[in-house]
Amino acid sequence: MTCLTRDLLVRFYGSLNFSLRALVHYRVLAVFGRSFDYFLVEEPWRVYEVLEKAVGRHNTELFIHILTDWLRKNGCNTTPAELRRALSEKSAWMK
Repeated sequence: MTCLTRDLLVRFYGSLNFSLRALVHYRVLAVFGRSFDYFLVEEPWRVYEVLEKAVGRHNTELFIHILTDWLRKNGCNTTPAELRRALSEKSAWMK
């Protein structure tokens, strides 16, 4: 697994501008009936799927690239492919 943690996911999401967080929050809530925060903390392996269904593949890939850059600036060097795996596979979170 990458150096990605639930805490880093939450910190990243909190660092996004309010408009983007609001868009993601309400789209995820409309599609899944739960807030995006729930998936970040409780089911991070579903984040890619949740974003893709809520905001589309292109926007999900944009999210992945922004997250990759943010993580790099915060000392966590990972690739978009590693992030896709971590945000798509439950096994990536099992220790």
